[in-house]
Amino acid sequence: MKFPVQNIYFLLILLITPAFFVPLSNPQTLSAHENFMGVDEIKPGMKGYGKTVFSGDDIEIFSVEVLGVLKNWETKSDLILVKMTGSPLEETGVIAGMSGSPVYINNRLIGAVAYGWSFSKEAIAGVSPINEMKNTLLNLPEENNSKLFPFPEWELPLPPENNSEITPQTSLFPTREETPNHQAKEIKITPILSPLAMSGFPGKAMEDMKPFFSSYGLYPLQGGSCASPSVQKPMKLVPGASVAAVLVRGDLNAAVVGTVTYAEGDNIIAFGHPFLHAGTTNIPMATAYVYAILSSQSNSVKMASPVEILGQINQDRRSGIAGTIGKFSRMIPCHIEVDGARNVEYNFEVVDSKLLTPVLVLMAAQGAVAATEKKLGERCVGIRLLAKIDGCEKPLVLQNIYYEYNQTWFSLDTIAQRFAMVLNNQFQEVAVNEIDMKINITDSRQTASIDALQIKKQYAQPGDELSVNVLLKPYTGNDICETIKIKVPEDALPGNLLEITACDAKFSQSLDMGRSAGKHLPVNFEQLLDYASDMEKNNNLIVRILLSKNGLTYKGEGLPSLPPSIFSVLTHTGQSGIGPLMGEIITKVPTKYVLNGRQSIQILVK
Repeated sequence: MKFPVQNIYFLLILLITPAFFVPLSNPQTLSAHENFMGVDEIKPGMKGYGKTVFSGDDIEIFSVEVLGVLKNWETKSDLILVKMTGSPLEETGVIAGMSGSPVYINNRLIGAVAYGWSFSKEAIAGVSPINEMKNTLLNLPEENNSKLFPFPEWELPLPPENNSEITPQTSLFPTREETPNHQAKEIKITPILSPLAMSGFPGKAMEDMKPFFSSYGLYPLQGGSCASPSVQKPMKLVPGASVAAVLVRGDLNAAVVGTVTYAEGDNIIAFGHPFLHAGTTNIPMATAYVYAILSSQSNSVKMASPVEILGQINQDRRSGIAGTIGKFSRMIPCHIEVDGARNVEYNFEVVDSKLLTPVLVLMAAQGAVAATEKKLGERCVGIRLLAKIDGCEKPLVLQNIYYEYNQTWFSLDTIAQRFAMVLNNQFQEVAVNEIDMKINITDSRQTASIDALQIKKQYAQPGDELSVNVLLKPYTGNDICETIKIKVPEDALPGNLLEITACDAKFSQSLDMGRSAGKHLPVNFEQLLDYASDMEKNNNLIVRILLSKNGLTYKGEGLPSLPPSIFSVLTHTGQSGIGPLMGEIITKVPTKYVLNGRQSIQILVK
């Protein structure tokens, strides 16, 4: 039997180049050397496929049809519009956790599923072009990972307090009004929400954290721990596989789940949109297991958990995240103990991050308290946070006691603010080696007001010891008299009036700001640590005697009782960093009550 010449020629082509003809019915057989298709080659109506995980760790195929290309939809960035069909997509629409799912046309990678539309009934998505992702994420110079999440200033705003006398201020976490609303009424392009799989946290803590995480496009979801007994074979981070950014692991777990877009050796890129848009990062990267797809009219989501940490996420940019397999991130060991209605302990690790570490520790503390204590009613909360800092002999210790009516979280938020202030200081990079927090909760109101102040003498002489009687009125209790001994300075000038004030911590802090403001502006890291640790304790009875002598503050240090000649010279140097310092004698006496109020009296020096 003879073959026509054209058939023989065609047969030779098949024998010589078999790899060229990869059947579209089995796109998973593609090797890691897939080539790319640029945006200029993509036309409406072109059809292809995508890869993602809908269940377990099996990579499945869904169909894709190109609707068009949005040129320059963001500065120097294009977006490919596609309609996805197949598997569960007709019922679920775009699924949170699909971010990064690779899309192919003619077996050429065009990009990653990354964006969706509010209230879209169909699975219509925006695809981030692969060339932009690769050029942005894999061709960057090495940076110092310690510069993760820099803040412009070391001081963060204080949170609101459950006290009508205090003007509400911004908290460490934005309120619901301050966060972007992913369910806004208008239809707009937004990054596909990334599931934040959490375990060990009660629902109340997750609800309170939702405004913070929503501002970064994260969708908190209660899930399982960092293990899946149904995983029988080692999982790999290949295109279409689920990938997780691990934030917390141990007794508590939290991880953000997405999809791998492309792998090049040990380097992978994923998500197709920012995780936190933090630039250079240092976050553990793990495989993930999908238990189920939760279908919803608002946001369908993959219910997943991380499995095994295989590397590190080192870039978080506008076009996605990049990680390296075999390179591992540093995590901070944490211990939280709650002593209250029940005694509970949590041991876990948190990601080493200036932004996320204090947030995650606070979230863990809130979860521990919410899991064991009542939500409504009065209580006193004592908190002690100890952080061991690399290179510092003494640990950072933040300690105070608070009265709360209902579960306000103000006490924990205040401690976290101080901790965040140290981590984000402007003086030096901080490496925390260990965090230990103890929370003591008393299910009763242990408060007292400062009701009266009395001194038996009508006048005093230099060197005299004064007995200052302070009357405390406990809530529903009998009055208590505290006697405090104070010595009048030997060099007190006759004829001067000494002002004696007994006050609570809040009023004492306000006096400090007026009388020695320069001491609240640290100029080096050591001063900052002292400032952060020296919290005015809410259970301290503070007695202050204002003297006629004045001093100065210079670069955060107090210089009291200066000779008049030196005082005059320093105040007229025309140099910055010099501020007023009023002479004072300050005595602090611990009590078992959270105090409020103030009383003042004057005495003549004779």
